[in-house]
Amino acid sequence: MIFKKSVIEKLSKELLLPYTGTEQDWDIEMADPDRINDFLLFYHMNDLSLDERVTVMALILASYEDFLNENNLDIDSKWNKIKLILKSEKKDFVELIDYWALDNEQENNIFKITSLIRII
Repeated sequence: MIFKKSVIEKLSKELLLPYTGTEQDWDIEMADPDRINDFLLFYHMNDLSLDERVTVMALILASYEDFLNENNLDIDSKWNKIKLILKSEKKDFVELIDYWALDNEQENNIFKITSLIRII
């Protein structure tokens, strides 16, 4: 996905991310499974624009994908928080949901988070 550079710069600064400006896939490169709760708190505690909310959610989803890969879990309390946001604001996250859902892909060629996203 493509995010606005100004939004990425602002969020990187506010979230204290190691952003250099040379990242191709900001959300994936800045993902941090140890900070998912921090990112969720930031999402809830700030008055974010639509672009900022989508960009933060992209970071959260990439971080959760990393979390699943590292821990080999199916679901946890963090997912329930993420799912609640995605369901309640679904119209704002259609592109993100479609990206992670990989609707046309076979089961052997999907992300760990894909089966969770497809339920939404």
